Amino acid sequence: MSKPFNLFHTPCALAMALLAGTLLLQGCGPIISFGDDGPGDTVYSLNYPGAYRTNGDAGPVIYVDEPHMADGLAGQKITVALAGDRRSTLKGGRWSAPLSTLVRDYVSRALGDKTGAHMIGEGGLDIHAGCRLGTKVWALEFAPGAEATGDKVDVAVEMSLVRLSDSALISHPTFTRSEPVRAVDGVGGDAVAAAFNRAMAGVAAEMGTWLKAELDACATSQS
Repeated sequence: MSKPFNLFHTPCALAMALLAGTLLLQGCGPIISFGDDGPGDTVYSLNYPGAYRTNGDAGPVIYVDEPHMADGLAGQKITVALAGDRRSTLKGGRWSAPLSTLVRDYVSRALGDKTGAHMIGEGGLDIHAGCRLGTKVWALEFAPGAEATGDKVDVAVEMSLVRLSDSALISHPTFTRSEPVRAVDGVGGDAVAAAFNRAMAGVAAEMGTWLKAELDACATSQS
């Protein structure tokens, strides 16, 4: 009985088969497509410029709720506020994570640094906390002007500090800030993101002063 014929028995035959396979794949187009024909979005974040809170001193524990976002602010699109109560999104740019996550992380880190409190976020519900910090983001949007020199960003954040031992509302302020979009910070989304970070830094400074004055209400007994 004769042996089956091996198509790739000789080096020459093997080379011809590989060449034919390559041409076939090229004729079928790419097997995997990465992205589309246009450039991908530039990704931006909210970066607190201060220090990280250390565990070297005692301080009240405050649980930070997931922020509630006003209509149009949820998700990763950068909101643009237009005339006539219209809304759009910034083309070619997006946030690095859902905006509620970025705000919560920013607030937790900023207030921990500025007040010495232990700001506990996601996953900290089983920790014995003295207060709960609620956040409502009313505005975090780019507002283009009639001319480029009038472009700005607006931030408005409402906070509620609740003592957990008796559910008492300790304080309920709203912090607002507007910052111009400056050409010196770049063009397009780069300049807008820089303005957002300046606005958040200004808001965080006011929040820190407010919360530091309320910390005694969040102290818990160790008995």
